[in-house]
Amino acid sequence: MEFNEFASTKEFQNLHPLKQQIIKELVQKSQKAPLEMMLPKVMSINKELGKRNLGFTKEESRLLINILKENMTPAERQKVDMFMGFLSH
Repeated sequence: MEFNEFASTKEFQNLHPLKQQIIKELVQKSQKAPLEMMLPKVMSINKELGKRNLGFTKEESRLLINILKENMTPAERQKVDMFMGFLSH
């Protein structure tokens, strides 16, 4: 799903405005940054959201990862899938 398509969904529109902005910025940056730079960025954002008593639900996180994977190579997608598999255990 392309970001513009995702941004027009009911799920995105119902997100907290800060979450919407974070997702938009991450997607824009992911088009220029390698995977190795994006994963730590996502983790630091999650930590920052926690300080504001916000966070991404599992469903929101899954959607965000899928959007970011749109711009990745097959090898990068495989790395993300492996990383996400480790987190789910």
